[in-house]
Amino acid sequence: MNKKALRWLYEELPELVGGGIISADAERKIHEHYGEIEKSGGRSIALTVCGILGAVLIGAGIILILAHNWDDLSRPARTVLSLAPLIISQIIGLWILQTGRESAAWREGTAAFLALSIGSSIALVGQTYHIPGDFGNFMLTWMLLALPVTYLLGATIPCIIYFAGITTWAGYQQSQDGYAVFFWPLLALTFPYMWMEARKDCYSQRSVILGWMFSICLCVGTGVAMEHTCPGLWIIVYSALFPLLYLIGSQWFADAPSAMQKPFHSVGVIGTVVLSFLFTFEFPWKEIGFYNYHCIDRYHEYAGWVDYGLAVILPFCALLLLAMAIRKGDKSKLLFGVLPVLAILGFATSADAAMALFNVYLFVIGIRTLVVGIRNGRIWTVNAGMLILTALIIARFFDNDIGFVVRGIAFILIGAGFLITNVILIKRGKRGVQ
Repeated sequence: MNKKALRWLYEELPELVGGGIISADAERKIHEHYGEIEKSGGRSIALTVCGILGAVLIGAGIILILAHNWDDLSRPARTVLSLAPLIISQIIGLWILQTGRESAAWREGTAAFLALSIGSSIALVGQTYHIPGDFGNFMLTWMLLALPVTYLLGATIPCIIYFAGITTWAGYQQSQDGYAVFFWPLLALTFPYMWMEARKDCYSQRSVILGWMFSICLCVGTGVAMEHTCPGLWIIVYSALFPLLYLIGSQWFADAPSAMQKPFHSVGVIGTVVLSFLFTFEFPWKEIGFYNYHCIDRYHEYAGWVDYGLAVILPFCALLLLAMAIRKGDKSKLLFGVLPVLAILGFATSADAAMALFNVYLFVIGIRTLVVGIRNGRIWTVNAGMLILTALIIARFFDNDIGFVVRGIAFILIGAGFLITNVILIKRGKRGVQ
């Protein structure tokens, strides 16, 4: 049971006992079964952050001291000093495992030190003995050696480094005319750890941080890892990816107390709005389709099929989750979940038709967001709806070259709408300012 539900249960127990619904003995047994609520206050967070920063600063300081006299040292001395941080961090990690220390500060700090030591040792030994290799091989080797630290010490920092590392590796591979299709299996290696953390508490700090990093790196890595043999296929892929994240967050993380604790939901919503706004312009729809297929020698004969697989699997999964939500009677997911269908229609029709379609779609999103915000008394939601509508109107004004007077009047009306709506919501105060 997650902390939020357990805290609610403990708050309700005295009332249940007082009403004679359960006995005092049953209350005691419930407390014994679930135990005390694990506290994660500011003190523990500060200790963890200090531990991580301390480990990183110590490692950086050691490297700088060594670098000062590096050229004067012999090769054996350089080797010993290159491996020293790695050996020390491993000894500390082994001590933590042997003593069974559960402190997040110890585990995260040591894990960060060890993960960084792996990279520095590889780089320094390679430089000392002039071992041939490129940045891509270095990053891949480093990440594959750093990821097990996450599982051994149960630490989040190496996993975050891993997310950033494999995304960087994928970008480098593509920039060097390489193949980044292995980004997907590399990303999948983190799933067991993320699943374990989510099972403990899907709204804990670790789970939330992992969710944000995973979502961001997934969104970046998807575009980087695609071979783009068929121009414009990214439109369908991303139009399914963002709704998929949104639907996953809405279905399995709906009880999060804030948007920050719903990374999949938040990234999905933001991505859908931004992507839809881009689709109101002409440039995404230029020269797309299979008649513009890229026949370039650097493309692996099978690499392009990953793009086609994503263009089929992601929309299928997104529409499946949408159908499940509608079947349960939750039609509110339809607005964001329908994006893959609209993208496929836009891909199959002309650029003008696609632009018109997404202008209407984004306008509906803005109106819907505005109405929901007013209905629930949420000022931030109201402002988000107004911003969407404002961005759409400004973009269309520049496209159609409308006169300054008309634009000025429209902007004044929009600004007045912002102010009047906020004043009304504040005065209503039904649910307080949020």
